[in-house]
Amino acid sequence: MTNSAYVDTIITEQFLAGLRARFEIDIETSALADELKLIVRRYAVDLRVFNDEATERTLRTNYQTLKSETERFRGLLSEPEYDDLETDIYWAARHKIAPVSDANIPVIGHAHEKPGSSYLAELENLLALLDSAADLGTARFAPAKGRKRKYALENLVRRLAYVWADMFGRKFTVDYHQGSGLTEAFAFASVVVAEMDSAITENEIITAMRTIITERGQ
Repeated sequence: MTNSAYVDTIITEQFLAGLRARFEIDIETSALADELKLIVRRYAVDLRVFNDEATERTLRTNYQTLKSETERFRGLLSEPEYDDLETDIYWAARHKIAPVSDANIPVIGHAHEKPGSSYLAELENLLALLDSAADLGTARFAPAKGRKRKYALENLVRRLAYVWADMFGRKFTVDYHQGSGLTEAFAFASVVVAEMDSAITENEIITAMRTIITERGQ
């Protein structure tokens, strides 16, 4: 966890005042400070996660294990001994006075007339989503091919885009020309990033901004 005292050395009153004056920011200073401090904390976490190859390997292995266990459990549900699992779930729900299951989820491979079939359908749907999430996690932490993406910086710029576009109500754009971003959004991102990590170059910020702008559909 990032120390609060460290965060306060980055997002100072003087820094916030400079931002407000330079970019004519009219939202409450406290709201801006809270958001930027969250961004600083998250960036520190992302640096540890995405810049540590050992951590990335561990996370990839964890997601692969999650997928394997999810598939194993999904396989159990199709075993003959669990052929009437719907009824068991139904009576368990009655006993626990559980909420009514979502009847809109299609029942796959089980009799519609069985009590509890919609509960089992919900379970199968969630397990399918968990299986897909494990695939996404495994892909995210796969060994990089070619130049490694700067995920920590992308996440940082993604959050700054939220501040600029959603909190300030301004368009998050970049206009690359002769090595410079040339937009107020780029200037804002550059000022904040420089305060947090002076090693990041202008071109790296531009590349990250382009990625996030495409992601946001702007």
